[in-house]
Amino acid sequence: MTITIKELTNHSYIDHQLSATLDSTEAFEGPEKLLEIWFYPNKKCLSEKNTKTLRNIEVNKWVQILKLVQCEVLSIKSTSDMDAFLLSESSLFVYDHKITLKTCGTTTTLFCLEELFKIIEVELGWIMTNEQGKYEPFKVFYSRRSFMFPLKQRSIHKNWNDEVDYLNKFFANGRSYLVGRNDKENHWNLYVTDTNKKLRHGSSPDSEKDDDEDDDETLEILMTGLNSNCSQQFVCNREIKPIANGVKDTTTNINKTDGDADDEGHLLGYNMTKKTKLDKIYENNSGVSFHHDAFAFSPCGYSSNMILDEQYYYTLHITPEKGWSYASFESNVPVKSISLNKQDNIDVMRRVINVFNPKEFCMTFFCKGSSSTSFIKLMNVVEQIPNYSKRDKIVYDLEDYQLLYIRFELKDHDVDKKIE
Repeated sequence: MTITIKELTNHSYIDHQLSATLDSTEAFEGPEKLLEIWFYPNKKCLSEKNTKTLRNIEVNKWVQILKLVQCEVLSIKSTSDMDAFLLSESSLFVYDHKITLKTCGTTTTLFCLEELFKIIEVELGWIMTNEQGKYEPFKVFYSRRSFMFPLKQRSIHKNWNDEVDYLNKFFANGRSYLVGRNDKENHWNLYVTDTNKKLRHGSSPDSEKDDDEDDDETLEILMTGLNSNCSQQFVCNREIKPIANGVKDTTTNINKTDGDADDEGHLLGYNMTKKTKLDKIYENNSGVSFHHDAFAFSPCGYSSNMILDEQYYYTLHITPEKGWSYASFESNVPVKSISLNKQDNIDVMRRVINVFNPKEFCMTFFCKGSSSTSFIKLMNVVEQIPNYSKRDKIVYDLEDYQLLYIRFELKDHDVDKKIE
């Protein structure tokens, strides 16, 4: 599986001016805030009255929502099943029935909630409040690694407890977890709501799973202390063009054009992807469709969205600055299906880690049951990462999900070794 230059000319939306003028010099906080909202279990569960879905919301409405988060849209790749937004600070994935919003830096991710639900009620007619006025979508997840510079965050995002209090103002039946060691640097936070089983279609509300429901596996790898030679691959120092008259033109090119290929940030992102082989993380033995969108920031940094089979994604975000280098990988790709059983998530982990060779990383894996083949294999992953030592390993039973968390440190901090 590899990308082609054609991927630079098939955006459904691209903001050339933002691409030319975006300067990441002041960027510093790599660890992202990850918000995932399942309004319904899947597209089939949308009632016959809901003729519109999340993908019917116009781009300018998503721009409006993202302004509250303090980030902008660089480009969008659209398939038959999803819209993948590449942002000035990470990514947004919009399906018919759910969204995944991942933002880094000092973004105010949770401040989009009020406007998001307002737009959904007005535009789509989805009313999801209970008798107490709180929202009860099918499922909500919010998570983040501990910040490197928490005091530089804005408002509620300085403190996890404040974030949880804010979430509880919106959602019913939320629970909070501190996963890992209770210290300032090496833990991961999770907020999750109870599953609203009433929104399932074709089965009783008390059933464990809808017959049409996705198995839904999500793998995330969060890496710090990147090998300096590895991180240098994501430095470009391209020229930043000034904004004319000091005012940014807010008009954007919504239709795909041949000019997309002249967009330097996306072209350099494409070259970084090819050089580091990040387009070859998965073995596409099934021959499904593959789309790619990447951007190289100046003076350094990289973001990319990869889409397989029109409906699955894996996304990478890298801040390579010495002293606070960080990289993240997140994927909902069903590796067994895509590879025709020739690859598993352990191999995926090895390939990702070999690109960055970090001093420390944590892995989280969500799946629908502990009997999952992927879950069972990852439970034994420690013995298969020879250059790293396990520091923490935790399993949570979260109602209809299983969560596996493992944190690793490089043995003797030997950053020149690679995983075989």
